[in-house]
Amino acid sequence: MKFKNPALFVVVCAALVGTASPLAARQSTPAYLEVRDVPHGTVQTVAYHSSALDSDREMVVYTPPGYENSSDRYPVLYLLHGAGSIQTSWTERGQAHVILDNLIADGAMDPLVVVMPFGYASQREPGAGRGDAAENKMQREGFQRDLLEDVIPLVDSRYRVFADRDHRAIAGLSLGGGQSLAIGLSHTELFSRVAGFSSAMGAGNNPETGGVDFDRVLDDAATINERLEFLWVGCGFEDTLFESNKAFSEQLTAHGVEHVFRATEGAHTYPVWQRYLYEVAPQLF
Repeated sequence: MKFKNPALFVVVCAALVGTASPLAARQSTPAYLEVRDVPHGTVQTVAYHSSALDSDREMVVYTPPGYENSSDRYPVLYLLHGAGSIQTSWTERGQAHVILDNLIADGAMDPLVVVMPFGYASQREPGAGRGDAAENKMQREGFQRDLLEDVIPLVDSRYRVFADRDHRAIAGLSLGGGQSLAIGLSHTELFSRVAGFSSAMGAGNNPETGGVDFDRVLDDAATINERLEFLWVGCGFEDTLFESNKAFSEQLTAHGVEHVFRATEGAHTYPVWQRYLYEVAPQLF
């Protein structure tokens, strides 16, 4: 595994807040969230039919500034949302496209395509709660089939992206973080970059609810270390999921899997996940 900053191998650190008070830091808008007079990418809602699920679905796709007038091919990031959210949440609530536009304009990262799919097999009724183990297993396994069998092939064929693992990343927040870690680490033949933001590890590490047996998946640490260029796990100290994310980092270490563990200030909120996207995106490719 070759990190852009080798010093970040299994690092635990707190976010720096400078000299500003915590209240002032919370009230100010970070520069990476400001809509600036820079070239903007295109955000599209893409309808498609999922053969795996035999249903009509939608995903959101961000193409970088200049995509329409270029013949270049781009790396692709699959960016997953959290529980109770949908495919538009990363742009409508997370302002992911604003963060990406600013990073590209500042020369902090190369342009890339970002795909934001719907992270369930089917729509859930409003107020339906978390669901039981059987429903969660159906939802999560169904989403994985849709992602692997329909979404990725569609993106590879419809967009000018590099259709290989070396240029394909997966990341997500909360539920999507757990899904990203489970899918990414189980399918290193498809992904070379994997990241989880405040990951709901219960969604990732329990086969009975659609997750995986990480002890089995991580057994072949040599292959994972050889194939993955980047593995990143982050969570805020005030997040109720912090201990489970820390425990997962310790599990990775026990298996000899190289990774970054980023512990910061913050709870289970979008400002944390926006900061993580801002930090992680430039390190992917």
